[in-house]
Amino acid sequence: MTFGQLNPTQKVHKVFLNYLKHKLPLTSQESIQMRPLVAKYFLELRNISKKNFDPLLKEQKRIELKIQYRNSFTPIIGQERANRFFVEEQVFRKKIREELKSRSQPEQE
Repeated sequence: MTFGQLNPTQKVHKVFLNYLKHKLPLTSQESIQMRPLVAKYFLELRNISKKNFDPLLKEQKRIELKIQYRNSFTPIIGQERANRFFVEEQVFRKKIREELKSRSQPEQE
């Protein structure tokens, strides 16, 4: 990989942070502080999905992780926006799924 190029996961994180910057909204300083936390959050979320096959345990671990990260986000962006982070995350994920679905469907004439 060449220096400066982002892998697909990094690209999604960058797009998500830009999305958050406008939806929450975040100041430049808040965005800078949130960037490493958001990347770590997504990494830990992915690891939960990979390591837990029981759906209830997986959901429990996700909730525990969200509470942990809400506590990390709150000093940076406040409780209200920390809570909204997870709402906006779900909206963003839905938009990504819709976009991928539309790209996979053949165009109709």
